[in-house]
Amino acid sequence: MSHGFHAGFGSGQSNGSGTLGRTGRTKVWRVIHACEYARDVLPVVEGQVAVGMRPYIVTPQGAGTAELYLSGGNQDPPRTLSLLRSWQDVRNWRKSLLDCAPETSSDLVHAHCFAAGMAAVRSCSCVVYDLGACIEELAIAAELCEAGSWMARSFRVAEQFVLTRAAAVIVHSEGLKQAAIERGALPESIFLVPQPIDIDNEPPTLSVDMDFLTRRFGLLPDAVSFFVPQFAADGAEQLSAAAVSVLEGFALASNELPQFNLLLDAPETARKAINEHAARLGVSPHVALVHPLDLPATMQNAHVVVAMGEVPADPVIARQPNEICLKSLWQGKTLLAADIPRNRDASPEGRGCLWFEADNPRDLGYRMAFLGRKPEFRAALGAAGRMYIFETRSTAAVGQKYDEAYRYAASRKKSGGVGQNMVRLETAENWG
Repeated sequence: MSHGFHAGFGSGQSNGSGTLGRTGRTKVWRVIHACEYARDVLPVVEGQVAVGMRPYIVTPQGAGTAELYLSGGNQDPPRTLSLLRSWQDVRNWRKSLLDCAPETSSDLVHAHCFAAGMAAVRSCSCVVYDLGACIEELAIAAELCEAGSWMARSFRVAEQFVLTRAAAVIVHSEGLKQAAIERGALPESIFLVPQPIDIDNEPPTLSVDMDFLTRRFGLLPDAVSFFVPQFAADGAEQLSAAAVSVLEGFALASNELPQFNLLLDAPETARKAINEHAARLGVSPHVALVHPLDLPATMQNAHVVVAMGEVPADPVIARQPNEICLKSLWQGKTLLAADIPRNRDASPEGRGCLWFEADNPRDLGYRMAFLGRKPEFRAALGAAGRMYIFETRSTAAVGQKYDEAYRYAASRKKSGGVGQNMVRLETAENWG
C-alpha cells in the first residue's frame, strides 16, 4: 500500500561553507519522518507545518499525514527498547519506507531512530539522520549491555555506518554533536537544532510571590531566595561534592548578606547530611528543604535558580541540555549556572544566564552576592533569557533551522536513488 504525498518543490544553492545559502523563504519540503513514536516528533512536525513544510509520519504501527497525528489520532503504544528487535526492525522499516515511494513522493527521509536510519541510508537517496541519543548509550542506560562490551561496540559501529552515509545529521546538543563527530560524521554535515518549547502550554511569569515564600519558608520581605533544583538524588543519604560546594558558596555569600536564603530540592533521606553541613558552615537558619508538591511554585517564585555542575550518571541524559536551565530561562527566572557543556547548551552565548566555575565555592559565593545586591540586573537577566528561548526554541524558529539542514542534505542527494540496490551488512553477532 502506498503512503505517498505531494507538495510544491523548490531549490537551494550551496555556498560551499557547509551551510546552505537562504533563498529568502522556507522551501516547501516534502519530508517523511520515520520515527518509533509519532508523539516524539510532533513538536518538530508542528514547527515545520508552521513554516510551510509538508511532513508525513511513518511509525512501526502505521503512517499518516502530519495533520492526522497533530489532531490526536494514531497515537502509538509504547515499546521497550530491544537491541535484537532493532536489527529485526531494519527489514520492516525498509518495507514501510519503500511503501511510501520516497524517491517520487518526497524530497528526503528524516529518520529519528537507529533502525529507521539504517533502513533509510541503505534504501533512499536523501536521508537526514536525527541523533537524539547514541544507540549503544541507550542500551547502557537501559541496562541491556555494559559499556565496552561486544554488543555496545557492535551497535556503535552500526550507527557509525548510518552517520557516515546520511546526507545530513541533526543533533540537539553540543554533547551529541561531539558524539556524531567521534562516530565519523563530517562536522560540516552536522546541524545543531534546538528542541522546540511549546510557548502556549507553559506561559512564563516574571513576578515573585513573596507571600508564598513567606508562608512556606518564613522568608522576610527583604529576603533573597536561591533555589537549587535536583540538589540531591532520590534516596540519597550523602551529598555529592557539587552539592557541598553549593552550600559552601552560599555560606560565603550569606556571611556578607544575611538576608539570603537557600531552598533545596532534596529528599528527606538527605536531610541529616544537609543539616550537618549547614551547621558546620553556620547557615542552618537560612537553609530549607522544599517539599515535592511545592517544587513548581518554588521554581516560579524564587529570586534566583541555581543549576549545579554535576554530570548525570545516565550517559543519555548527560549529553542532553539541562532541563533546569531551559525551564528557568523560559520562565524568565534569574539563572546562575555552573559553566559546564550541558548547561551551556541551554544558552551557548550566556544570554539570560550568569555562569560560575563548577566546584569553586568562592566563585559561586561571589556571584550569589552580586545577584543578591542587584535586583535590576536580576530582572534584566530574566527577561533576556525568556526572549532568547522565544527567539531560538519557538516552533517557527526551529522550523527554520530544519530548512537549513534540509537544504544541505538536498545538495548531497545521491543521483539516481538507491532503491533496491541495498548495501549488505553483517549482523551484530559477527562483529568483534
